Amino acid sequence: MSRIVKFAKTIRNNWKKSVVGAAALSYGILYGVEYYQTNLLMRVYCKEAVKFGDELLSPTRKPRHITVILNPVAKKRSSKKLFEKYCEPLLHLAGIAVTIIQTEQEGQARTLIENLNTPTDAILVAGGDGTLLDVVTGLMRKYDDNLSHAKQCPIGILPLGETNRLADSFFCNISGENLPHIREMADATMAAIRGATKFIDVVKIDPLERDPENPIKPIYAVGMIEWGPWRDAHARKEKYWYWGTLRRYMTYVFNGFKKDVNWDCSGIIKYSDPCSGCSHCYENQLNQNSSSDKRWWQVFIPKKRVYAHDEIDYSRIKNDKCGQYNEIPVTTTELSLITRNVKDLIDKSPPSMKLFIGPENISYTDYVAEGWKRVKGERKLIQKTLNVKDIELLPNTTNESNTKQHYFSIDNEEFEMKPIKIKLLPNAVKMFCP
Repeated sequence: MSRIVKFAKTIRNNWKKSVVGAAALSYGILYGVEYYQTNLLMRVYCKEAVKFGDELLSPTRKPRHITVILNPVAKKRSSKKLFEKYCEPLLHLAGIAVTIIQTEQEGQARTLIENLNTPTDAILVAGGDGTLLDVVTGLMRKYDDNLSHAKQCPIGILPLGETNRLADSFFCNISGENLPHIREMADATMAAIRGATKFIDVVKIDPLERDPENPIKPIYAVGMIEWGPWRDAHARKEKYWYWGTLRRYMTYVFNGFKKDVNWDCSGIIKYSDPCSGCSHCYENQLNQNSSSDKRWWQVFIPKKRVYAHDEIDYSRIKNDKCGQYNEIPVTTTELSLITRNVKDLIDKSPPSMKLFIGPENISYTDYVAEGWKRVKGERKLIQKTLNVKDIELLPNTTNESNTKQHYFSIDNEEFEMKPIKIKLLPNAVKMFCP
């Protein structure tokens, strides 16, 4: 008993050192528990990956080869370390030949994919939504003449960026509550190893104003296009780094009253309604899939296609409204366009995008409250919703509030706001999935 009393007096007389020691001990225990749980979790994934590596290959079959596009500056320059720790070992255990290409500057992944001549069975994107945007754009530009070739090379997502909206929609449901980020990285890697794929939609963004002397190539997105004050605040969140994990919330508090935030997204929208399939869509698909290396005389041979008993011949279905544009003026604080690739936002049929039109006016408190909800993935302030297929966006630049150049985001990458045409390409890219 005397020892306990003596120990209590020592703690009381040295309470500052005791608090620091208790905090260090608690941190050490938590770190040790997490380290042990991580090793147990990765052991399960490694055992499964080894089964694929132990499979026997026939003499005529080559080992799988995967090209990894790694963005080393993603996730605050920790993406390379995370890839080498949680993703790369699984690929090697599965017997996959891996070629790693690191990007050195913004937008370089587009050029790398366009000029990629090395035969590869798949491409893995190790980064965030911005890196995925560059890879998809490079792949679609590479096979612009024949988009059917783009479907032959599957793409995988390794969620190693600050924002991984598409990867979250694929893998968050199968990730457990314990170590969710590590589970998501491992599940994404195992999806590429298992080889299960699905087709996703791609959105083609073209400028309406053409400059023959300086032609602009199209951008291809897979997730979301945003224009408005919440986008502007989200793009500035790193300025408030000193708030730590609260910077995502505080950016809306500090930007809710600033005049350089874009509060006016008025303009004219021209859009076409979704179509489940008709002769017009059928002809466009034939034109896209037509090979550019055919002989000259093959253009005179009529295109014939044999249909299965449960397959629909869309060439015989008429839809006079397919491709026709509806024009509406909009006065709003925000415009957002989301593809059906994003989880729980759009029904699977027919192929379409969802256009969210925000309120005309908004108070400061509502703006901050909505921003905090969007940090959690929620979206409440919506005045009107449209299901669309193709869109032409003509922003209003005559108002005094729009004399200053504004920006919008395509898959969290910032671009200068100009009149654009947005075209939906259904099931254009093959992607690894659970």
